Amino acid sequence: MEDHAILSERLEDQLKAIEWARAEQKRILKEKGERLSEELMNKMTPFILGHQEK
Repeated sequence: MEDHAILSERLEDQLKAIEWARAEQKRILKEKGERLSEELMNKMTPFILGHQEK
């Protein structure tokens, strides 16, 4: 069961809150993806370069 909080009774305010939440979700996922990608590159680049030299 999910808890819901009503920030405002006005539909316009609720829609703005939803838009903000979706934008925040996209921003967070983008940042997380970029961070994971960077970590992966930092770990794998030396491994890949090491195999190319052999």
